[in-house]
Amino acid sequence: MKFKSLSLFLYFVLAASILSCQTDKSNESKLAESEKLQIRLEKTISLDISGGFPKLQGNPIFFSDENGSYFYIQTNDGIGTFDLSKGGLPVSNLKLEELEDYRGDRTTGQNSFIPYEKNSFLYFDKKAREISIFEEGKFTKSQKLARIAMESPNPLIGVLRFALKTDKIVSALNMLEVYGRPPYDYQKPENTVGIFSENLDEFKSVLPLPEEYLEKKVNAYDLLISMDFDPRAGEYILNFPILDDLIITKDFENYRKLNASPKENFVSLTNRSGMNFGEWKKEHYTENSFFTTYFDPFRDLYIRHYREELSEEDYESLAQNSYKMFDPKNKNFLLFIDKNGQHLHTMDVSEFNHLYIHFGKEGMCILNDTELENEDSLTFSLFTIEKI
Repeated sequence: MKFKSLSLFLYFVLAASILSCQTDKSNESKLAESEKLQIRLEKTISLDISGGFPKLQGNPIFFSDENGSYFYIQTNDGIGTFDLSKGGLPVSNLKLEELEDYRGDRTTGQNSFIPYEKNSFLYFDKKAREISIFEEGKFTKSQKLARIAMESPNPLIGVLRFALKTDKIVSALNMLEVYGRPPYDYQKPENTVGIFSENLDEFKSVLPLPEEYLEKKVNAYDLLISMDFDPRAGEYILNFPILDDLIITKDFENYRKLNASPKENFVSLTNRSGMNFGEWKKEHYTENSFFTTYFDPFRDLYIRHYREELSEEDYESLAQNSYKMFDPKNKNFLLFIDKNGQHLHTMDVSEFNHLYIHFGKEGMCILNDTELENEDSLTFSLFTIEKI
């Protein structure tokens, strides 16, 4: 089961003769890739959010099964479910105030819903530091994190978190609890992933920070770990923003690496010197980065979202004038890879809202809306994906 929750650009300019040679090779490479996957625009899907649903909430939530694909919009008091194959009005609307025996806060605030079935959710309450489970519209259980998660780092609760519910509940940990302060270098391999038992009565942390981080200056954005799950193989796929490889594991003790990078050493850490979030953000966006990863269970594909560096001039311009830095200058790509690690296709998604991407039975949905121009609707593009 999978869920999920962020963006950006520019290449180095080389001497003309070298550039010409590289361009020829790049074109040959892209042509070869495009022959292995065929990605076509099928249709657009419009969701009617006029019933009080916020437009760009910064925390995209999706779920798919064999019956369909769904998009969820969180409100001040619950969460609405929209059918991505049909569009239109929400097909259901869960309100916390209507749940029997639920004792938590009825205002969601910055809390996070995560669907693990169409109408069943994990719910992280940031203020109370509590995790709850709602099954088919009913509250079933909850747990205060302080009762079972005694040590730092704790689960990352908020919009910059990823969590999965399989036979257990798996969440990225908040690495800033241990690394987000001086001296900002990484000398101890703290664990990066937390595992709750299904009954919420046990918790443990696993999977040390990769060695590529150690003895390096990295920043807060380099620690935003994301993940997805391959239900057939029982494997978790983890994305670390500075690693060329995806980490694939069943038990978080043994793992394999799969190359998922447009080039070797795609992310450089040479510009890392800042000590606050403003400096970290600039360093992050003026260097390449791996944003997140997806697994497409209907076609057995790994997809890695990466972005190319922005020039300092473009960064300053976009940071001042764009809420989420959605601009064609901010180059974002999806790299499609098969189970054997073969690179199949690269897709430029710079002109879309590339924070809202989902892979369902029908294909890939990606949000067209990048601004709050029409607050009564959201429009997705559906692309079919076929192996050649």
